[in-house]
Amino acid sequence: MRRLIGRAWALVLMAAVLVVALPSRAADRVDELAEKLASGEDFRIRTQAALALGATGSPRAVEPLCGGLDDSSTTVRAAAAAGLGKLNLGGEECLERRLADEPSSAVKSAIKKALERLKRGKAPRLDANSRYYLAIAKTTDKTGRDGGEVDQLVRKTLAASAAGLEGAVVAPATETAAEAKRLLAGHQRVVGFYLSAKVLKPVYSGGSLSVKIELAVFTYPGKALKGTLTKKLTQQDVSEGDTGSEDELIKMATERVFRAFADNIERME
Repeated sequence: MRRLIGRAWALVLMAAVLVVALPSRAADRVDELAEKLASGEDFRIRTQAALALGATGSPRAVEPLCGGLDDSSTTVRAAAAAGLGKLNLGGEECLERRLADEPSSAVKSAIKKALERLKRGKAPRLDANSRYYLAIAKTTDKTGRDGGEVDQLVRKTLAASAAGLEGAVVAPATETAAEAKRLLAGHQRVVGFYLSAKVLKPVYSGGSLSVKIELAVFTYPGKALKGTLTKKLTQQDVSEGDTGSEDELIKMATERVFRAFADNIERME
């Protein structure tokens, strides 16, 4: 296994040396590299293209690099992950999705490094207008579904809802309690909250679907419980196992339970 990992990374490094041979015309470079990554017959050409896309500095490179994570070659997939990390302009969702299904240890390592780089690049910035610092926990998923889709949906929805709360800043997912304590020490007026969501098993009954979400609110980084909020939504005319409808209700319920938190936030301070 170590030989395979070492060989994969050796190929990535070799490709990095060859990147300079790729086209450098600014106007068409991303499109040309994206085409090479998607259609190049030789995996070395695709690897070169992935690494070069990561060096373009263009947001348009994110989509083709995400596509490269599904390449048949482990070397290309590792290069696509490394490219997203170097680009540092997005791609967390496709990296996390691939990480859940990736069989190669070498590629998993590259994906984790890229995610760390992206999360570091999005470090929170507290200022004089900041009032709340919100850490979002991994969702407790009782739906029975695999792949982490529910967790991603809930955390993404909570983060998007937090963006609409005046004075709120969302903490990085990788932040430690010690890091949070140091950050907040310099912002005494900012109140920290830790939001932990639980999605219960969807209930199908009489042609209807019910989804229930519980949101436990703790202090942060101390994690003393402040309260629990619940939201339940029901939709009619839904067939058993309709995950699309489940996702819609989960998203709506998450938005509404966060709204309930925002309406009561001053009482929880």
